[in-house]
Amino acid sequence: MEQEIHLKKAEDMYAYSCTHGFGKGLTRAWGINSFRLVEQAMDEDEFAFLTFIGLHRFHSMSAHQRNFAYAVTNKHIIMAKMRLFSRSRIEIIPLNAILNLSFDNNDSIGIVKIHLPNDAICVGMSQESIDALSKRFTQLLPVIQQYAQQLPPIEN
Repeated sequence: MEQEIHLKKAEDMYAYSCTHGFGKGLTRAWGINSFRLVEQAMDEDEFAFLTFIGLHRFHSMSAHQRNFAYAVTNKHIIMAKMRLFSRSRIEIIPLNAILNLSFDNNDSIGIVKIHLPNDAICVGMSQESIDALSKRFTQLLPVIQQYAQQLPPIEN
């Protein structure tokens, strides 16, 4: 088994996503600035071990919230988007709130769906990116489950 990655800096999270074919975003500056929001949202003892970029809350090519940076950490999935002229966006989901992950690949775009108790977040990506990401998620599933089990129960 390979050594676990511990990413804490925005530049490293962006480089990881690009190097592994998990998305590059609009520009390098946008990617680093969006991952900087992720970096700032992490707890002191938190680190990312998987990062990617995709179209947030994807419904169709014309209905989505544009590119977001995503980080799977030892505690959360953190989703962030740097905006130039309006407020930046960030969403944080505890790992133990995730019910399931699913992947779909059609003719034009791939989708990863994060299933939650009362919601599902769909992320649109290129077919190549979704293929690479689904393989990586499959490899990391035991790690994600182990981290999720270490978290305190979610209060309803």
